[in-house]
Amino acid sequence: AQPGWERIDAHGVLGRSGVAALMAASRAGLVTLLPAANHLDALPVKLFEYMAAGIAVIASDFPLWRRIVDDAGCGLCVDPRDPAAIAAAIDRLAAEPDLARRMGRNGRAAVLARYHWRGQAEQLLRYYENL
Repeated sequence: AQPGWERIDAHGVLGRSGVAALMAASRAGLVTLLPAANHLDALPVKLFEYMAAGIAVIASDFPLWRRIVDDAGCGLCVDPRDPAAIAAAIDRLAAEPDLARRMGRNGRAAVLARYHWRGQAEQLLRYYENL
């Protein structure tokens, strides 16, 4: 019933294969949480899922998230309170598919190199050893 809803494809609940197929057909993934205290330093799984899937990300411009996105070169950061900025980021990646593909490849490479369980397990074990 909302204006513009006719332009939305609601997929409903998808299984793993459905999610994988949808991500494979996507140019970018959105992670635009609002700047609530518990979001600013969070590490949203969705951000890393998009990166692992090899798609560009459009993320909230929080310092931690910007550092991850900029270091990996995997997407664009926007003010999540600014719909025009989010739309501009979507439009840019839609207009520049080579840029979106490069960002997606960069994100996948970052996940394989840094953001994976093996590396996190080593850090966690070191933490436990220091307790």
